[in-house]
Amino acid sequence: MSSRATSRPSRTILANINSDTMAENPTDRYLRAMALPTPRMLWEAEPGDCVVMLAPCPPHFREYVAHTVGLDVAQVDIVAPAGTATVHALDVAGALGATGRLADRPVLEPFALDRPVLEFARRTGVQLYPYSAHPDDSVLETVRRVNTKSGIRETVAGLGLPVADGGFAATRAELAGKVAAFLSERPAAIVKTDRSSTGFGNLVIEAGARESRARRVQEALGDGPDPACGWTYEEYLPLTASPSMEMLCEDAGVTEYYSCDQRTVDNAWTGMVAPAAEGPWHGELRKAALLIGDWLHARGYRGIFDVDCGTYDGGYVVTEANVRVTGGTFLEKLARRLRPGDAPVHWRADSRPGGPGPDFAEALRRIEAAGLADPSAAARTVLTADTRETDGKWRYLVVGRDAASVAAAERETEALLGLGPGSGPG
Repeated sequence: MSSRATSRPSRTILANINSDTMAENPTDRYLRAMALPTPRMLWEAEPGDCVVMLAPCPPHFREYVAHTVGLDVAQVDIVAPAGTATVHALDVAGALGATGRLADRPVLEPFALDRPVLEFARRTGVQLYPYSAHPDDSVLETVRRVNTKSGIRETVAGLGLPVADGGFAATRAELAGKVAAFLSERPAAIVKTDRSSTGFGNLVIEAGARESRARRVQEALGDGPDPACGWTYEEYLPLTASPSMEMLCEDAGVTEYYSCDQRTVDNAWTGMVAPAAEGPWHGELRKAALLIGDWLHARGYRGIFDVDCGTYDGGYVVTEANVRVTGGTFLEKLARRLRPGDAPVHWRADSRPGGPGPDFAEALRRIEAAGLADPSAAARTVLTADTRETDGKWRYLVVGRDAASVAAAERETEALLGLGPGSGPG
């Protein structure tokens, strides 16, 4: 999954991040939040590629990417809407009359395997990377099932791996009743929309007064429609870390791609530190990811997937799997592009709300003046997307020769951007 040489076949990098494989009944807020940073996919491109985004990719950002990685952006076909799109990336291409340009590339690299992507590949004959032949419908159904919280819990438990105590509820009333009973012996539970990602649909319910538990669950869910996928609920454990193992499933077998410690705020993903700290359970987590990978491989899945875990005093649990490309995949690819030859690559990344402070151009000036844009420095900082004016966030990657250099450069980057210290792993 490293950057391709220009002699490789040209490809379409499809940012179908708003996919029904990932979330059910997503809100407009969720769809926009996911779409806004998709111009970052330009960091993956090589000359001859086509990149389909869900948000505008302004000239200043194209120039920044070109300067940073030495990419001739004029040789990249950028398909991007005039405003933020909340539809599938193939629909964006269709609306812009660009479907033929996608079909002209022999390789399609989607963010996630879903029905529109599979049908497009079958119809046009393009290779669906990294499959050597188009997968059949059973592969798609496997992907859809294990991308639900209940699906991965069932799979993981069947493989003899640990999961948190919990269960599934199909309706709002069933969930309220089950969680109320569940909390009679536990201080708190986390409720998750069964098909969701990046923390969308997660709620934490504390035990509190017995007589008000069911009502508080109902109130926390709000007035929106019940998702057809239902909910999973689990014991809310006092986690000490949230490591993730990202793997690559190819025809020859399953190999480790990279590991990280995840950063979360209010149970939603914001960033990560890579590689993961090798705590007492690191070896067990790797074995768990390989076991899940072998299970996926036997069912025909090919591509990136990750296994997210939580460690606590005395053990670990598998919390979910993302059987698709992830935000972390993109960051690892970019880190390798910026630090070719490093094994492993040391990096930190985050998506952080910013208060009063510099605009994008001024932030780049500050980073350069501080020596943090220098490829020869011990560590360097890249702003991975420019969403400051739309969602108020800074999105950055700090990559360097060792963990200490990267940590120091991140602290300096936070000061330059007007951010307080992050809340994730040290």
